[in-house]
Amino acid sequence: MSIVDHLTPLFGTWQGTNRLRLMPTDDYQASAATATVGVTAARFVSIAHTWSDGDAAQDGLLLVGGDASADGAQAVWVDSWHTGGTWMTFSGGVDDTGGVRLEGSYPAESGPDWGWHIHVRPQDATITMHNVVPGHEPYQVVELTLQRVEQS
Repeated sequence: MSIVDHLTPLFGTWQGTNRLRLMPTDDYQASAATATVGVTAARFVSIAHTWSDGDAAQDGLLLVGGDASADGAQAVWVDSWHTGGTWMTFSGGVDDTGGVRLEGSYPAESGPDWGWHIHVRPQDATITMHNVVPGHEPYQVVELTLQRVEQS
């Protein structure tokens, strides 16, 4: 089964809430969010999302492809707030719960690279993102919960 087949339940237009925090002890800051999910280039799923940081509008794009095995997916992600002027690459696959789990890393100011995990859960239309600081347990930074927009 391909990632396209696996993520088909998410195809369409969505609205919801984006919750963001920087540190595990911080309170989440919530904002309205949207997402559009579809097929790109026949073999990839694109998830375009919007949210805000205070008054500043933000947006991002996750492009996922490959097969739905435990280690068969690849992805690239860009976000106007998180990734700056570059993209992050990920690998992963479908876990036992039916969610797509992706893992990547990014350079720290000093020391070893830090990690970033993205979990796409088609079963409840939720995307979470976790920061992985070397020597510590991953902690959730982003939770994007979505509800399908009714088409008229």
